[in-house]
Amino acid sequence: MDKKTLLAIVICVGIWLVWTMFFMETPKDTASTDGGVSQAGKISDASSTKAEKGTANKAAKENGGSSEYEKEKPPEQRPEEKTVILKNSVMVATFTSRGAALKELLLPEYKERDEKKKTEDLGPENLISIEKEEKLPLTIRFRGEKSSFRIKKYSDWEIISKTEKDVVFRYMDKSDQTVPTITKKFSIKPDSYVMNMEVTIENRSDSSATEQIMVDLYAMYAPSVQTGCAGAPSLPRTPMCMNGENVIPSSSGCGSATQMKPGESKEAEPNINWTAINEQYFVLAVIPLDAKESVCHIEAMKDNSLVSSVMYPEKVIPPGASETHEFEIFAGPKKMSLLRSVKTGSGADAKLSATVDYGWFSFLCHPMLWLLKIFYSFLGNYGLAIILLTIVIKIVLLPLTNKSMKSMAEMSKLKPLMEELKKKYGDDKQKLNQEMMELYKTHHVNPMGGCFPMLLQMPIWIALYRMLYSSVELYQAPFIPGWLSDLSFKDPYYILPVILGAAMFLQQHLSPTSADSQQAKMMKYLMPAFMTFIMINLPSGLVLYILINSVLSIFHQMYYNKKILNTAVVTES
Repeated sequence: MDKKTLLAIVICVGIWLVWTMFFMETPKDTASTDGGVSQAGKISDASSTKAEKGTANKAAKENGGSSEYEKEKPPEQRPEEKTVILKNSVMVATFTSRGAALKELLLPEYKERDEKKKTEDLGPENLISIEKEEKLPLTIRFRGEKSSFRIKKYSDWEIISKTEKDVVFRYMDKSDQTVPTITKKFSIKPDSYVMNMEVTIENRSDSSATEQIMVDLYAMYAPSVQTGCAGAPSLPRTPMCMNGENVIPSSSGCGSATQMKPGESKEAEPNINWTAINEQYFVLAVIPLDAKESVCHIEAMKDNSLVSSVMYPEKVIPPGASETHEFEIFAGPKKMSLLRSVKTGSGADAKLSATVDYGWFSFLCHPMLWLLKIFYSFLGNYGLAIILLTIVIKIVLLPLTNKSMKSMAEMSKLKPLMEELKKKYGDDKQKLNQEMMELYKTHHVNPMGGCFPMLLQMPIWIALYRMLYSSVELYQAPFIPGWLSDLSFKDPYYILPVILGAAMFLQQHLSPTSADSQQAKMMKYLMPAFMTFIMINLPSGLVLYILINSVLSIFHQMYYNKKILNTAVVTES
């Protein structure tokens, strides 16, 4: 019992990190995983057969076109590419006539991350990670063999109008009146990370036309710098969508969306709030505005590209008539205030804030982030704000800390009596345990009293880890320029983890223990080494919190040893 009590202190500090990194199970996803958009048939035709659904599935994945639509013409046979830039104070969006798609999207207030370069040498964060023309974000296609529409995989659109805040592209076949005309209008809002996209389909033929539009967001896999949840400098890019209250794919134990494997796909319907390409600190999302029902399809392709799509129900357009679909595009940092401002077509919250996954203890993350931003508002430095937040949390947890210290001190005072019992009953383990329990009972000591208060603190540690790891507020936020220039990234010189290890060694040295000398020595060296190893690649903001917490604990322990332990008396029975 005594040995377990001693080792519990180490386990209490380290188990949550190890558990969240390697052992937490991924909740089962309620969405289909059979590939394609097989469930989409429920919206367009509830009575469709399996064979028809399979055909629709293939059509959705291949754009429904014949080979002539898949081949790219030589550059000399195509019109010259034209680009249009729409910009406001927070983003610069470049659209291309190749597919009337988004070619580049820069966020001037944020710098791209490169651990080999200094932040000031980097360019603006670019949310477009793919260069393939046929896979640029915000391309459209039409699903189903009943559809009267086909868009070439390599298509050239005409720019029919443009201003500083909007641009209109047109796709049409002037030689064939039976081919519908499609226009795409992009507009950007001032001082906002939100854009609008309108797609108008005009039926120029003498008969009715059927259309079922899909909007695609493409991206490339993020480079895998490190494996595991701890230590990864950024979350992999993940295609995601939200169906009612369910985020697809579901969250993993690391507080991020489950990483999809190449060739894997998922679908959901009919209440799609948004579909997105999600990253650790940024998100590119499409919010359908004018459809009560829709389908999302997300897929990790074998060419290392990702796609996240939204599809509308079938529409029949009479001769000479047109149909307009509206979408809102959010492209920016995952700040809660910004995400919660995004609305659906009905004016309800689009719940884009679900792209930030704080895990089970989100109810603690939100108030801590609120408090951190309050401190930053008058300190002007997130490093100082973390230090002040650490002090506040330390004060709040003071009763639990005192109880833990008291229990450990009581256990330490019983050490001579425990040694006597070991000598007397060393060969009889059952009798020794009985006598130990009687000793604890006589002196009103709980052998787990030192660990239990620490366990109660662990939800706060986990919540703070999730909050610091997921909050864009700390993205490239400097603490000490030239050293800790990005609190969301690891310490480049590993100074903080080493200092943390030394502080924890001193903390162990000062803490009373009832362990024998061999156990005490093991704990004194093992725990600091373990924590240093764990913290090497974690965000420096988190390491800073734990370091300040350890320093405060050292002073608290010194005060407790001087004022309390020197006056404590254990009455022997």
